[in-house]
Amino acid sequence: MALRILLLTFGMTWLASNTIDGTGVARAGGTDPVAIVIPSAPAPSERRAADELARYIGLIRGSTLPILNEDAATPGGPVLMVGHTVANLRRYDPSRWARDTIHLGYGEHEVAILGAGPQGTLFAAYEFLRDLGCRWYAPDNVWHDEAFVPRRAALELPAVARRHTPSFVERGWHPHPASSGTWKAHYHDWAVRNGLNTLRGGSEVNYGDDRGWGLQLRGGHTLYVLIPSGDHPEAAATFAAHPQWYPLFEGRRVMQYKDGRPVQACLSQPQVVAQTVARVKSYLRDNPDCYRFSVSPCDEPTYWCECEPCRDMDGPESRWERNDIYDAYGVRSKAGPGPMARRWTTFVNQVAREVGKSHPNVFISFYAYGSTVAPPPGQWRLEPNVMIEYAFGDGVCLRHAEDDHQCPSNSAFHQWLSAWAKSGNPTVLYDYPPTGYRNNIPAAFVRRYASLVRYARALGVTGWAGEGQGSWASAGLWQYVKARLLWDADSDVEGLITEFCDDVYGPAAKPMMAWYQAVESAVTEPAGHAAWGSWAVETAMDTLIKLDGLLKEAEALVITGAEVRNVAMQRVGFNAWVLAWLETSENISTATKVPFDYSVVRRSTQALVEEHAVPVTDVWRDRLFGARYEPPLEALTGQGLVDLRDKWWFRTDPNDVGRTEGWHRGRSRSPPP
Repeated sequence: MALRILLLTFGMTWLASNTIDGTGVARAGGTDPVAIVIPSAPAPSERRAADELARYIGLIRGSTLPILNEDAATPGGPVLMVGHTVANLRRYDPSRWARDTIHLGYGEHEVAILGAGPQGTLFAAYEFLRDLGCRWYAPDNVWHDEAFVPRRAALELPAVARRHTPSFVERGWHPHPASSGTWKAHYHDWAVRNGLNTLRGGSEVNYGDDRGWGLQLRGGHTLYVLIPSGDHPEAAATFAAHPQWYPLFEGRRVMQYKDGRPVQACLSQPQVVAQTVARVKSYLRDNPDCYRFSVSPCDEPTYWCECEPCRDMDGPESRWERNDIYDAYGVRSKAGPGPMARRWTTFVNQVAREVGKSHPNVFISFYAYGSTVAPPPGQWRLEPNVMIEYAFGDGVCLRHAEDDHQCPSNSAFHQWLSAWAKSGNPTVLYDYPPTGYRNNIPAAFVRRYASLVRYARALGVTGWAGEGQGSWASAGLWQYVKARLLWDADSDVEGLITEFCDDVYGPAAKPMMAWYQAVESAVTEPAGHAAWGSWAVETAMDTLIKLDGLLKEAEALVITGAEVRNVAMQRVGFNAWVLAWLETSENISTATKVPFDYSVVRRSTQALVEEHAVPVTDVWRDRLFGARYEPPLEALTGQGLVDLRDKWWFRTDPNDVGRTEGWHRGRSRSPPP
């Protein structure tokens, strides 16, 4: 098991020498803690913070500190004062700090460890342990949390107090696989250890009271619940009672899209506004700590209402007349970007005004996505309690800067996000996995991702949501660095990479650092643009051969079983990349001339996944082990014998004359008579 032996400082001022008393705890800044003190009536999250401090300090030095109630007699010597104790509140007022702000009172007689909000003290405790050298690179079911804890005879405490407010108010995404059952506890433990407050598997956040619950919200595409449609269990009855609430499509009211999915509502109907407000208020009564409620359109493509009052909501600049499948996609919309933005923001403003009368501290958010991705043309404004959740479905290009006007995708991304952010309303960025739907191939775009995070912060983005990379096997570094950047956008990314490789790969750290650098460089090698993982099948074979060589070098150096498994996880991700490359029609002509045999790669990947319990996604596991299509590479790349036409014409032959007249021998490219 890899253990951290040396503590990296990352710019923190550490004492060069410490004096040790009988407890074995280092004296730093005049501090010599002998116990952990908590409030007389601690919140569950404060109790958990103290328990975690005691546990990890015990792991670090072999003996722990007692946890004492502040009303109890304190043994001689300073203490770690955890949470909202009387002593801490006498010196600090966390109610005046921004949410999740932490304070670590290094150099003080009593080391204050506390923070603002339900999770602040817990975040502070983990940052204290992080300063001692503890790291949590992945959920416990990937890497056990004791794997990266330093072992030393004494603690080493900084001499200078530290206070930090996270770079973003909302910090999280949807991990994969879905956070259900035992996965949920693993994810939430990892989340609080790294400062994430909205990591979630569904539309709500629920870390549990001992983890401070998380930042409570109701997210997602909610319109189909507020005005039930599609396969919602209340849809049929609601439609029968109120057909006017539903969109007019080709002259009739409909409650579902052609494939059965939900539809949008008739937003010009006052009753639709009233029903939406009533349902939102009902939810808020049951969830009084809710921070924001998403009032967002159904996912697209779907039907928007074609009635005249709804079309009037679109304004005189609108080019939208009727439903078109391309309305779902911002850059490709035939009616121009965001054709429904004015209609939707008008509706959301109405809902927000009414909800704000009884719940002034709750934000009403909406997806700027698909048909609402771009702001309305001309003049527009949002109610002060409206929050924008910008979801650019076309994908950010990894080869170009976020504001590169020569890159169509990034130019649109920048133009629309900038315009939304200039409203002054809180703006959440909902982003997508950098590898797109190929979510088991390696994701090592940590430097590029740091650029995106810092760019968004500079624009005024206040929160982060979206979808995480699919597999922890190949994206552990990316997800860890992403978490640290959301906590502190100025984190030293190079230091994080070096530290990760040293801890996770041990003697194989050097080739693995080169591996991650090569993966990130591979994105920029092909010409054109790189969004949604398109680069993976455009990679030069020489690059794949180089990556294979770096992994082989690492595999020859690893010593412990844990290190072998850690490198094996990257091998599985690389093999997923190779399989995707070989399955792509544009690459098949050269597939037999490369040093990767499809069947061999697949079988070896199966063996690695089974032997090391590699955490790949369920969908890819099913494809890997199931009746997966294997391209007939030998036939497709072999010698051509017959050149068959690529277009064939058919007609009926009731008198069966085709054979005698030789229709099959015809060479005409036009339809037969």
